[in-house]
This record gives sequence, structure tokens and C-alpha cells, in this order.
Amino acid sequence: MILPSWINRANLYYAGLILMLVALPLSKYLMSVSQLYLSALWLLDPQLLQKWKQFFKNRAAIVLVSLFFIHVIGLLWTTDFDYAVKDLRTKVPLLALPVIVATSPKVSRSLFHYLMLIFIVANVLGTIASMHELLTRDITEIRKISLFMSHIRFSLNICVAIFSGFYMIFISEFFSLKIKILLFVTIVWLLVFLFILESVTGLAIVLTVTFVLCVLAAFKSGIKLMKASSIIILIAIPVSLFFYAKSLYEDYVPDKPFVYEGMDLTTKQGNYYANDTTLMLAENGHWVGQYLHWGEIREEWSKRSSINFDSVGNSGHFVRYTLLRYLTSKGLRKDAEAMKKLTDEDIRNVENGIANINQLVESSIQNRMRTIVWELMLYRSTGYLSGHSVAQRIEFWNAGIRIIKKNFWFGTGTGDIKNAYENEYVEMNTQLEPQFRWRTHNQYIAIFAALGVFGCLWFLFILCYPGFRLRMFNDFFYLVFFLILSLSMLTEDTIENQAGVTFFAFFTVFFLFARSEKAVMFSKT
Repeated sequence: MILPSWINRANLYYAGLILMLVALPLSKYLMSVSQLYLSALWLLDPQLLQKWKQFFKNRAAIVLVSLFFIHVIGLLWTTDFDYAVKDLRTKVPLLALPVIVATSPKVSRSLFHYLMLIFIVANVLGTIASMHELLTRDITEIRKISLFMSHIRFSLNICVAIFSGFYMIFISEFFSLKIKILLFVTIVWLLVFLFILESVTGLAIVLTVTFVLCVLAAFKSGIKLMKASSIIILIAIPVSLFFYAKSLYEDYVPDKPFVYEGMDLTTKQGNYYANDTTLMLAENGHWVGQYLHWGEIREEWSKRSSINFDSVGNSGHFVRYTLLRYLTSKGLRKDAEAMKKLTDEDIRNVENGIANINQLVESSIQNRMRTIVWELMLYRSTGYLSGHSVAQRIEFWNAGIRIIKKNFWFGTGTGDIKNAYENEYVEMNTQLEPQFRWRTHNQYIAIFAALGVFGCLWFLFILCYPGFRLRMFNDFFYLVFFLILSLSMLTEDTIENQAGVTFFAFFTVFFLFARSEKAVMFSKT
């Protein structure tokens, strides 16, 4: 049987790339399928021996593959081989993708543009699915609208899509004006979606990468005014962020002390108020534990809601504490009179986990920033942090650093890191509930804890060497991805799960090895 001329090994390889680019934001299952497909295609190549020789001549690719093998070396001082094997299986993309992509046909400039366009479209489809979930279901936590992977992994893919679209609109001349207009609308929508998703990580990365690109452009231009402007912006941004955080804190802190002379002692029903010092938290400038009578609000709540006062609401948080915060945010006391002022809509809000009226009127990202401030203040006041992502990270990092101190030179080993965290949380007497006792959410700490100082230094070398070796830090796509990846690893263990490690491995090798020409950002001056 004679096959059509377009069915050839190169085109079959390009089809595998398309499948991977679609899978990255949409399907972990397709990630596995595309890797199996690409691996099978590579292994069945009659030129397999030549490909191996080609790989071993590529120092950058060899260094990338070494990231998998340092985890293999970590088996030498591992006792939990079950977990180690599971971890290595997750990290197989670090072994397979550099070998495959570095020795496969190059992607032309035009094909590369179309491939990145497909990736952008895949991200848009992911956001459409998320919005359908948001608009058709009763969502109590906005992050749950990310259907195919964690909201942070999805936001990282969106960041790559946003900057890819930016390049195609403003730098590349490949697409027509009509396509560029569609791309512009798409990029705006993806940015809006990051706000809807309340992705502080995604938005912070977009802002940081944009700032770095602007500074580089200013200094490459050779124009003194632009250089001076970039320095001013470099100073202005952190100063502005400081004053913004300061304003959030000042809005949080009440003007009056928790207990002061002249306070009312009883409710209108004649019951004595409690001023609960275990609840010295605040909402919108009012103390949560001040002017509190549990009996009155419990009784009134039972008249208004079918959800038990002492149970968890639809959001998974305790109703009684959500109610306290909600009443406080409205400037009300916690008694029967205050409960009677709540509308039926207010009751539904509390049932759904809305703890502050600002959540109903402010932008989602502003609410997220206020929530972060509240989480940190709660942690400082009570030590409670379970279920609060930012406060939890402090405990995760603390546990990781303690493990590092105990295993500085060689780490715990690849398989023992999970048990090390479990034991450390016990020794720390952590207040984290068992279901929230996770790993570090910082890839650098995670590598240091598992593989020691030498493993961490080699990891940093792996991150930096390929880009310097191939002179790719003046390539738009590689530099942007490198920045996105490096920043994400400050708050996430990016390569410790399938979606993250595939994102890391594929885009690293795709931007390093797959293209026939670079996307140079700045011309030499």
C-alpha cells in the first residue's frame, strides 16, 4: 500500500507536538498519550542509532536529562522505594522529552507560529470550559473552575499563551492584521480570566515578566531617557506595592482597642456580651471577637437556615465562624439584633462561605489580596493556617528548611522525602490538619531537601546551562518561559506532579531544540 506523500515521519512527529500542545492546558491523559506516541515514533525510527549519536553530541540536552538521573542517584540512600519509584515515574518526561525533541526534525518558523497559535486556542478552550463550570454550577471556591489540572498549573500555561500572543501581535510580522486583532482580543480575555480565577501567582508572573522585558528593551535601546525611566519604574513598583499592602493592613486594623472603657456590657435582650480574646481578628476595621453572644446568634441562625450552626457550610468552612466574620464586616455586633438585620441573601452568602461583604462588591483579585492579608493576620494571631494557601506555605517552607538542616549534604534521598515531611510536621507540633500537610510548594527547597546541597547546586546549573550554552537568553520565547518557570518554582513544586513536570520538560526542550531559528527580541545596537 502506497501512503500519501504527506504521511511521513516528520509530519507524524509534528502531529505529536500538536497533541502535546493541546494536552498541556486541557488533559493530563493526553499528556501521557502524546509522550507515548512520540516515544514510540522515536524508537521505531530506522535511524535510531544515528539519533543516539546525535543526542550524545548535544551537551545541553545531556545536562537536561541529568535532572532525571540525579533523582535516580538519590535512590542510593533511600529506604522507601515504593514512593521513589512513583516519583521517578512522574519524572519520566525529564528523560524522554529532551532525547526525543533534541534529535527530531526541526520546526520551521511558519510551523512554529501555527503550533503556538494552536496552544493559545487550547488555553482559550480551557477557559471556556472553566467559565461554563462557573456559570452553570454552584461554585463555592473559584479555583475549582480549573477542571483539568490545578489552577496554578493552568495559570502557568495561560502565562505562556499570553506572551506568545504578544510576540505574534507586536513583534512578528507572520500573521495578517485580522489574525492579530483576534489574538489581541484573545490575550485580553486570558488576562481577564486570570483575574476571574484569582490567580495571584499568574498575575504576579505576568507583571514581573512584563517589567523585565521592558527594562531589557530600555537598556538595549541605548536611549538615556528610557534607561532612566526604567530605573524609576524599578523603584516605583516595589514602593507602590508596599503602600498598597500598607493600605490593606490599615483597612484591616480597627481604630479602637479590643476592650475599651465605656463599652456596652449587655445585649438588648439583657445578656452579657463576651469579648473573646481567642478571636482577636478583624474585618473591615472591626474586631471579630468583640460584642459576641453565641447563644443569641445560634438561636437566630436556626430560625433562618437549614444548615446546622456548628457544621460546615457549602464552602467547607464552619458556619459559625463565617457568620461572625460576615456580621463583623458589616459593622454589626454578634447578637440577636444584628441577626435580624441580615437579609435572606445575607444568610445564603454565609452558607456559601462568603465571610466579608467586600467579596460581593470588589474585584476578585482585590478580594484575594484582602484574603491573603487576613490569612497572615490569622496565622500571626492564632497560629491557625489549615486551608489557607498563603499561610500554609510559611509552614511548608519552615518544614522544608528544617529538613535541609538535618540532611544538608545529601538530602533525604528520592524516596524518603515524603516520610521526612510527615515526621517533621509531627516534631514541629504543627497546627496543620493532616489533610493539609503537604510538601514545600517551593521547588528549590524541595530539591535541596531531597538531594542535598550538591543536588540543589546541580539543579540550578541544569536550569541555567542550556540557555547559556545555546545562547538562548536573547530569544523571546525561551527567556519568557525561563522567567515564568523560575518564578513559579518560588511558590510551587513545579516538577513534582505530572502536569508541572510535563510543562517544564516540554517547553524547555521545545524552545531550546525544536525550532530552526530563534525569535530574537532585540537587535544589536
